[in-house]
Amino acid sequence: MIEGLSISLKHSNRLTFILLFMLSSLRCLAQTDSTEVLRINRIIIEGNYKTKERIITRELSFEKGQSYKRYQLDSMFVWDRNRIYNTNLFNEVTLTLENIAEGQTDVKITLDERWYLYPFPIFRLTDRNFNDWWVNRDRDLSRVNYGLKLTQYNFRGRNEVLRLWLQTGFETVLNLYYQIPYIDKQQRNGLLISSSYFEAKNVPFTTSDNIRRFASSRQHVLRRAYTNSVVHSYRSSFYSFHRTSLSHLRVDVADTISQLNPNYLGDSRTQQQYFSLGYSYTWDKRNNVNYPTKGSWYRGGISKVGLGLYDDGVDYWIARVRLTKYWEFKDNFFMVNNLSTMSTFPANDRSYFNYHSIGFLKEVIRGYDLRLIEASSYVLQRNEFKHQLFGRKYDISRAMPLRQFQTFPITIYGKIYFDQGYGMGYPNYDGSAPLTDKYLYSFGTGLDLVLVNDITFRFELSKNAEDETHFFINLLSLF
Repeated sequence: MIEGLSISLKHSNRLTFILLFMLSSLRCLAQTDSTEVLRINRIIIEGNYKTKERIITRELSFEKGQSYKRYQLDSMFVWDRNRIYNTNLFNEVTLTLENIAEGQTDVKITLDERWYLYPFPIFRLTDRNFNDWWVNRDRDLSRVNYGLKLTQYNFRGRNEVLRLWLQTGFETVLNLYYQIPYIDKQQRNGLLISSSYFEAKNVPFTTSDNIRRFASSRQHVLRRAYTNSVVHSYRSSFYSFHRTSLSHLRVDVADTISQLNPNYLGDSRTQQQYFSLGYSYTWDKRNNVNYPTKGSWYRGGISKVGLGLYDDGVDYWIARVRLTKYWEFKDNFFMVNNLSTMSTFPANDRSYFNYHSIGFLKEVIRGYDLRLIEASSYVLQRNEFKHQLFGRKYDISRAMPLRQFQTFPITIYGKIYFDQGYGMGYPNYDGSAPLTDKYLYSFGTGLDLVLVNDITFRFELSKNAEDETHFFINLLSLF
């Protein structure tokens, strides 16, 4: 009897364990039910040693005291994390649910702040890109600018940017820049103020066969320029931005420049100044503003150059549209499509200083990096398909005492691409004639190397419609 009782007890214990395990599993399933409604009790923010809490909570789509289904919170956390990261204030951002009980929860936001003060030495080329300097300028080291760029990010903990730019060398630049993202309690209105002084003893005075030609002087300044601008921004929703700008520019050139090119400022002038008034609208829903792989970015704007206050022959409009869509697929495959257009009107001739071009910053057709294409209007369409080949974060805390730099990320993407475009040349001007008013295209393959703070190096092997094959290096994410 005792032996039978022992067996029964063993069976009973086993059944009890199974029942408890099943009940526990059902309870866990109930707790992780995506339709479970949770009321947010607290929002806990950790790691913001300098950043004001309101700068972080501005990016949140949920509120304390409100109730949401769990699947809604999961979706919100993805894009809220992206928006907080896209302030460029943090290395890492995580959002988690904490203390879930009886239909209530806390939301914990854990942050790793970046380093914000950068006394960065300036050592940069005056040419459009590294390839232009390497090939067209014969690697001339005298074309290097040097100095100091002192930038205080997250000034006063409010995501403000204060920058002082002191540069000499090929070009002298003095620039003071102050950006305030929010000037009101509702955090919708912002302000940007910038003032600059430029002078150069080496000036591009004309273009021949899509390459700029320079005039140089060791003793005399050939061009001076003064610019002042103020920009008002309005953030109407999480992803919508309106900007209105007013700027003034004055440029003075030496007689040498007006003699070499009487149309440099028009009618052999040695001085030109004008006001510009502009408006732009931006829709920005990207997972990473510095190197996006998912989302969309759209911008359209119009500007009036020359408001009739000066009789310097400057009087035209500029309209721009830039549309970019990013796709993320399985197994770390990505695709991006971009359409970029610019039009100036009326489409009559204007001074050389006021020409617009394909070939600066992100307005390029890969494969034509060595050429400047001056066009009164243009359309560019770029396509890229890529795969993440490598991605890892290295702990370098033993060698790096600063906490903000103790993690060093490296990501490598392999890619193929196809670009195409068309530029309409200026009337009575043939400096860019070889590549204007004709269909242009290029295709190629390459690598993107993305490092700390999403700094990107592009290595690209391209072939263009002129049957030219080139290998190019660029320090700028194209999209």
